[in-house]
Amino acid sequence: MRSEEDLVRTLRAGAGHVTPTGGLAAAVAARRRSRRRRQWAGMALAAASVVLVAGGTMAVWRGEPRVSVEPAVAVTTVSPGEVASAVPRVAEVKPVAEVWPEAVFTMPAAAPDGWKYRPVTGISPTEVLLTAESSFEKAGRLEIYDSTARTTRVVGDMPAPEGVKGYFVQDVEVGERYFAWYGTTPNDRDKWADFWIIPREGGTAQRVGEVTGDLANVERIGLTEDALVWSVRDGGVHRLPLSGGEPEKVAGSDGLHLDSWPYAVGYAPGERGQKNQDRRVDLVTGEKIPLPASGSVTKLTCAAEWCYGDAKGGGLLVQGLDGSDATLLPSLGFHGEVLGDRFASVMPVRGDADPAKEYVAPVAVYDPTTGKIAGVNRVSPDGSASYGSGTSSSPTTIMYWGKGPEVTVMNLAAVTRR
Repeated sequence: MRSEEDLVRTLRAGAGHVTPTGGLAAAVAARRRSRRRRQWAGMALAAASVVLVAGGTMAVWRGEPRVSVEPAVAVTTVSPGEVASAVPRVAEVKPVAEVWPEAVFTMPAAAPDGWKYRPVTGISPTEVLLTAESSFEKAGRLEIYDSTARTTRVVGDMPAPEGVKGYFVQDVEVGERYFAWYGTTPNDRDKWADFWIIPREGGTAQRVGEVTGDLANVERIGLTEDALVWSVRDGGVHRLPLSGGEPEKVAGSDGLHLDSWPYAVGYAPGERGQKNQDRRVDLVTGEKIPLPASGSVTKLTCAAEWCYGDAKGGGLLVQGLDGSDATLLPSLGFHGEVLGDRFASVMPVRGDADPAKEYVAPVAVYDPTTGKIAGVNRVSPDGSASYGSGTSSSPTTIMYWGKGPEVTVMNLAAVTRR
């Protein structure tokens, strides 16, 4: 969920050089709405930091030898005790269209009826799930855009429950048979949420149920074969049968926060907003994977294959799930969001580059598997920039930017491991 604390932190990072996608109203609404911190990014605020990172890079394959790849970003391999003393280096970041051209396309910003599109996530290398909004943040329809055919298919309506005022659809989840989402009344002091599913092939949405009290502090949702699951902000994962019934707590989920079903994570003690993830649990098998932090790192956050965090003294720390292959990228900072199964959204450190004369990215995506880094959008000559990331519950594969009748979309589901 994006909290007020997170928004303030992002605004401070922008230092007055940020243009949110959707304008000031988007930022104000972001303060009101109850969304997850890392995945609510339809109005992600991009600080106009200049990307200047350089040199050669290494693709780090856990358990395999390191191999050289094309220049992308400077890295320093460090032991856990050496993280804070690694020496910065500098290099150029290229636009994503040059690094991963297969992942970039343009699409209409709105449906024929005028409803504006908001990307959710990629469901294949060429298909992107969208919500269509009748007005700002009032999602009312699910659609799928095919970037090859350049066509859109309607999945179905996302109705508001009768008699509920101030209702807003929140994040959407992709399951094997269904798409799911939850809704809340964020401007109402009452704690309340409801859950919906719709067949992937299209049809009529089905309301699974509603919850109140602490169970309504939803941070993420997921889908199993026969149930909708969700975690709450204070920890704990719950399930609700798709056929209806009463919610029940998932065994072994105390203190855990859903990542992408069946995985949930726990956090080590620490300062709010700075805590490290310290375990990853498979809620189906019960397997617990320790997540040891390499060196002095904060905000350690793990995807399916890699972990990211802020190194003490500055820089992005990247490591394997078991703490191996700890690598410091001194010219980058962790943006707090993992993308897809292995990518990270990163903030480049400001340098002396002039956006009026050269390419400067406000934010970038890093792939430790290949060692590649790609800039998202660009900082304009006046120092402003904007972008968004998909509003899925599980880590999205989408970032997008642009104004006018079309938007540019990056779908990481199209990026291979080469």
